[in-house]
Amino acid sequence: MRVLHITPENIQDVPGLLSRSHSYFGDEGVLATMVRSRLGFPNGILLDYPFLNSGPLARLGKVMGRHDVNVLETELQLKIKGQRTLERAYFQGRDYVWLYHLSRAWRRYDLDDYDIYHFDGDVPFIFGSRILRKLTGKRIVTHFFGSELRKWGMNRYLRDYAQLRFTSELDHTKIDPSLIFVPIPYAVGSVKPRERENNVLRVGHSPTRRTAKGTQDIIAAINELKEDMSFEFLIIEGVPHWKCMELKATCDIGIDQIGNYAGTGYGRSGLEFLALGIPTITEIPDEYEKLLPAHPFIKATKRSFKEILRLVLTNSRLRQTKRRQGIKWVHHFPNPKRIISRIYEEYGKKGWIC
Repeated sequence: MRVLHITPENIQDVPGLLSRSHSYFGDEGVLATMVRSRLGFPNGILLDYPFLNSGPLARLGKVMGRHDVNVLETELQLKIKGQRTLERAYFQGRDYVWLYHLSRAWRRYDLDDYDIYHFDGDVPFIFGSRILRKLTGKRIVTHFFGSELRKWGMNRYLRDYAQLRFTSELDHTKIDPSLIFVPIPYAVGSVKPRERENNVLRVGHSPTRRTAKGTQDIIAAINELKEDMSFEFLIIEGVPHWKCMELKATCDIGIDQIGNYAGTGYGRSGLEFLALGIPTITEIPDEYEKLLPAHPFIKATKRSFKEILRLVLTNSRLRQTKRRQGIKWVHHFPNPKRIISRIYEEYGKKGWIC
């Protein structure tokens, strides 16, 4: 069986890892990306769409507020993309440009020669239904990551065509309870855990987007804490992934996110800290605990964060306990073989596995 994973950008290598994991079942998984990864992750078949991350359409997207991805949990609701006239015109104009680039890649890479089309990011090559109509008889999957569903909603055409719908975001299950939750896959690989702490403890935080991770709240609390405690604080951002991991490995405590401004729980950043043997603080609402059994994260809210960090800084026994728990959990819970097995369970229910 051949499975094509299509994503706007291979951010954090989640779509790439999923595509490679089909090999556990003897199937071929292929990745296709619309733009080159800004963090140096594999691109697979690069469609090389213009204007997605820069140029006139990107500037128009900024005017439309598409760079503001924050949605409070109390405001979560199911929305359908393209309901507003301006937004629909934006998508339709973009489609004309993208179709020109897609047509060349379609012939060159035989993009109609797959059994399953796994749209990681809810974009079926273009916004409209033209490509989905070409895939009549194929098996269609949509998989939500990040802020797209939370902020902008569900693609109206994939909503009709997709036979399976997954999400790797905890709060998406509140937006649409019919979505099947599968955790973010993470391969520990050659990551080597830290063996000893710094003489002066270092706290690390690596936000992809500061507003989404509550970075300003984190900085404010840390500045207050530094008035009566001695420790270092390192923000890691705007660097290639290999450099990010190199800098993370110098930290003794990790912070994923606080405030639930654009998502709940944790992201790949938190998993990387755990794999490095670094106790990690993040905000996980109690209602999502059942989806993350026996997780090792140190929970904090915006209100409690300063005192939780103080506790972790002053309690070496807690740090060592969370270090051991984190390493064990990150090898098991987000293991790619476990995640792809969960996806194949759903394939089986649909009769897609021979």
